[in-house]
Amino acid sequence: MLEEIALSWFRGASIKVSLETQNKSVVIHGPNGSGKSSFVDGIEYLLSQGRLQHLAHSYSGRRQELGVINTGAAPDADRHVELRFKGASIKGTIAPNGACSISNREIIANWNSRRIILRQDEVSEFIKASAGDKYSVLLPLLGLNSLENVAVNLRALGRKVYEIANYAGLQGRLSQLELDWRAKFGSNDWEIVKEKLKAIYRAYMSDGSEPTSLKALVNELRPVLERVVSGLQSEQATHLAIKTAADQPLKKYLSEVQRLAGEALKLSEPLIETRLAILESTQLFAEQLNADGNIDCPACGQSVLASHLKAHVASEKLRLEAAIAIFGERNAALNLLADSIAIVQSSLGRPELEGWHSAIVAEHIKEHFSQFRALQIEAVREGKLDASSTAFTKIIHCVADELETAANHVPPSIEKLVADLGMLDAASHFPEILRLKSRIEQIDLLTNFITSMENETREEIKVQTKSVVKGISDDIQRMWAVLHPAEPIDGVHLYQPDGLDKAVDIALRFYGRKQLSPRLTLSEGHRNSLGLCVFLALAKRDGKDGPLVLDDVVSSFDREHRSYVTDLLSQEFSDRQVFIFTHDYDWFVELRTRLAAKLWRFKILLPWKEPAIGIRWASNAGGFDLARELLESDPASAAAKARAVMDTQLAAIAEVLGVLVPFIKGPKNDLRFAGDLLERLSKDCDRKMRRKNGDEYTAWDVPTHKAKVAHGLLLPFANAGTHGRYVSRSEAERLIDACEAAIASLTCETCEHPVWDAAVKDHHFRCDCDAIRWKM
Repeated sequence: MLEEIALSWFRGASIKVSLETQNKSVVIHGPNGSGKSSFVDGIEYLLSQGRLQHLAHSYSGRRQELGVINTGAAPDADRHVELRFKGASIKGTIAPNGACSISNREIIANWNSRRIILRQDEVSEFIKASAGDKYSVLLPLLGLNSLENVAVNLRALGRKVYEIANYAGLQGRLSQLELDWRAKFGSNDWEIVKEKLKAIYRAYMSDGSEPTSLKALVNELRPVLERVVSGLQSEQATHLAIKTAADQPLKKYLSEVQRLAGEALKLSEPLIETRLAILESTQLFAEQLNADGNIDCPACGQSVLASHLKAHVASEKLRLEAAIAIFGERNAALNLLADSIAIVQSSLGRPELEGWHSAIVAEHIKEHFSQFRALQIEAVREGKLDASSTAFTKIIHCVADELETAANHVPPSIEKLVADLGMLDAASHFPEILRLKSRIEQIDLLTNFITSMENETREEIKVQTKSVVKGISDDIQRMWAVLHPAEPIDGVHLYQPDGLDKAVDIALRFYGRKQLSPRLTLSEGHRNSLGLCVFLALAKRDGKDGPLVLDDVVSSFDREHRSYVTDLLSQEFSDRQVFIFTHDYDWFVELRTRLAAKLWRFKILLPWKEPAIGIRWASNAGGFDLARELLESDPASAAAKARAVMDTQLAAIAEVLGVLVPFIKGPKNDLRFAGDLLERLSKDCDRKMRRKNGDEYTAWDVPTHKAKVAHGLLLPFANAGTHGRYVSRSEAERLIDACEAAIASLTCETCEHPVWDAAVKDHHFRCDCDAIRWKM
């Protein structure tokens, strides 16, 4: 348990100021700007290793030194924050430049600032957050961080496998070989292919026994056909080279390249692969988004309605994926064209075609052939040459047409030899086709396994999420019922929106009608109340290692619902150290009268004056020091403040002790001022207040006397101060002292326990030592 929070020249503190808990929970009241939040900041500062979230802006300096260090601190001032526990402490020492050195931070290593600290401006933060942000808040509670990391890493692993294995390249090569196979054999049927190869074998090796395997057929046929080619006459060799070149479908491949280039041009996008990666991340963002208005798409920059972002991202992703597919097809077509050009160039370069080249008369044809033979194959393959240009098209078409014309004069025997050589070449690639298919199948098996593991992980996340969300929902419903008993707003629970894995939202019934968001119908006060329930439910599960710190969280609550907060804290967090900071004096008094003094401390901060003075404590929790602060500057206001303190404190005390006052018709019956209550209290003290005297309990007239004195001064001095008339300092000081004495007279001098906060036994309120009693 936290025993002390000490601040020195930190935020509103000057020289060391301490909040000592005496191993209890603490309620701290202070006017706005008195330094309450400095103690909250101190806890967050050490938890966040020298940072404060609300100072995360450029004005606070690189290390937040302009906001963290009290502006009145001297260069050599002792600037620090310290949390002290029994037998241990953690201390953050702050250098003039804001650098923070923290010792023993491991003491609070398990504390989660988001689960133990709730500030006024954060009460409804969860309610306003998108469904995706709500899921992110719950993720640590769900205990699914590790599973979520596994799922994300599995998806990244699958992509990496494709990248390292060059999956796209393997598929492209396989497609190219299979296309060539079908072009040469006209079929994928293995029996048909085998018969064609055997027919070739029989044509050239009629006296041999036919091999049964493809490998043997290829190996035996290759040297035979090579001998046939080498034995050709000059004219036959010329015909072979022309036919080999003419069989390359240059115009067909060029046409396909140009078609795909046109498609790619329509879909042309800069940094297309990078933008697609951004879109994939944006898709996750869109699934979690729950916002209004327009939002700029991170991938394309287009402004779209937030509600339409998911559909927009899906459309953009399909468009870019289609573009990438077109680019892939174009690259494959370029490879085919480049390979065909290489084969034709090789054929045209054979020495037996020199005579054929010389026979070409037309100069433009000679020029096109010269340009064709000079083409750089890798430049064609990489798309560096404009295959769609008129000049390139003319070159390809001219060469292809001339070869086609020349091929018309090739004898059938050479045509058959070329066809046989083509089938033999295609068949020789069969082992490579098998290897590629096997490799691609292995990659598919691996990536499918990875994908199945990711899907199973996602399913497990869903199952666990539902289980934990139900538990949190039960806590929220129970707490909401305490804060809003018998109200027609119920069924508050967390749920996962349909079709969204990484999203959580809040639903409820509003006058019997189901609402998918509290933002539809709840008032600001009710939304804040629900936000408090959510925070407390999460804190109950995830923040048990630290105290619970509530910084002015009931500002938008009315008196009735503030009282229910007191009930809620008593019921749900009796085993937890709680720090409540409030500027609301009425609620402070209510807490002081309703929370057990054995478990709680109550302290008041005086108004903050200047940096050099810093944070100051009142001498006690009675509230009268707040009035004394005004004595020097405005005695009339000091008297009015004393009356206000008495009005609040006596109303709470009278309610506990059952002090009866005459009935007044109308709303004034619920609004009793100190004068009425003191008059009745003085009478009740005579009848009900008893003090131990030996073995007996006798009437104790001190409280009666003190109440009468205070009542006598309230009428002239407090009324004058309240109505703006002159009050001297001495008059105001007498009034404050008398009022404080009247309240203090209800406290046991021995055990220092007020009778209005005492235990009830045998129809009496009894102080801890049983020295004073109040008859119920």
